[in-house]
Amino acid sequence: MNREFLYLDEACVKRFLTPDTVIRTVKELWAEWKSGNLTEGDRCFLPAGKDTGNEFLYIPACLSDRGVLGFKWINCYMNPAEGYPFSHSNLIVLNDIRTGELKAVVHGTAITAMRTAGGHAVAAARYLHGDRPLKTLSVIGNGLEAEKGIEGFLCEFPEIEKVQVYCRRAEGFEKLRSAFDPGAPLVYVPDQTQIGKGADVILVATSSPEILLHSGCVEKGTTVIALDGFIDTDPELARRADKWFVGSAKTDRAEIIESGQMSHDVCLNYEDVYGEITDVVTGKMPGRESEDEIIVYTHMGSGFYDVACAYEVYKKAVEEGCGVCLTL
Repeated sequence: MNREFLYLDEACVKRFLTPDTVIRTVKELWAEWKSGNLTEGDRCFLPAGKDTGNEFLYIPACLSDRGVLGFKWINCYMNPAEGYPFSHSNLIVLNDIRTGELKAVVHGTAITAMRTAGGHAVAAARYLHGDRPLKTLSVIGNGLEAEKGIEGFLCEFPEIEKVQVYCRRAEGFEKLRSAFDPGAPLVYVPDQTQIGKGADVILVATSSPEILLHSGCVEKGTTVIALDGFIDTDPELARRADKWFVGSAKTDRAEIIESGQMSHDVCLNYEDVYGEITDVVTGKMPGRESEDEIIVYTHMGSGFYDVACAYEVYKKAVEEGCGVCLTL
């Protein structure tokens, strides 16, 4: 019995998990979403103490065709301690399906940002934007999610001419701007009401408990990618949109539609959902059918993405002899 496993830190994740790898992995998962090869266990929220408003989340997933299963352990702190971010110090555990042996413990924070804003958000835009070039991307937010989202979009859509960013403070934009090459087409939009002007796609990537994208700011023909449901995005868009797609009917229905916490207690109706993104991927239903359609995509993510991305990092690390080998 092998008791050795790899510890793969943040540096390993950033080295081996490139934007194109993440996007490809999400597309592959969506193509086999209902094949029976993927099994996601029940998520479990654990309050971090009494009446703190903070919690930990356990997300398990099994990828039969890859021979691995595992889980992500992540903190979601709506009331973080002073100087601490909303979420950090997360990890992903990988086990071998056949033997049950521990294969790796992988840094999860960077994977979470990459597989979310830089992964399924980008892949959704690819399937829902339509055949038109994506010239203008609007981004609300300036944190790690926004950064990884922009990286992913610039990788998948090299035709992007402008990335307009709204965040509350100009210094926040400058910090985000410093993460990119000086030639990257990022511009600051100080007026929140103007962020949707001329946008082909709007990416909402914040942890704000306030609505930052209002329905009236979304022009016809726009695809809206809302990564945190309708917490920071106007719930009215669920009704105004010509098509509203979710990532997973099971989990998104429970977490976004049936949870008033995700919509400022606005009552959302599952009948307003046009379909799952995987139905577009597999050709069972159309995505964008006209240039004037407003399309909204909401998805709280899946453990499939985390386990699959961690496995990609693990395979590369084994190939190149990287990581720290530990023994149980």
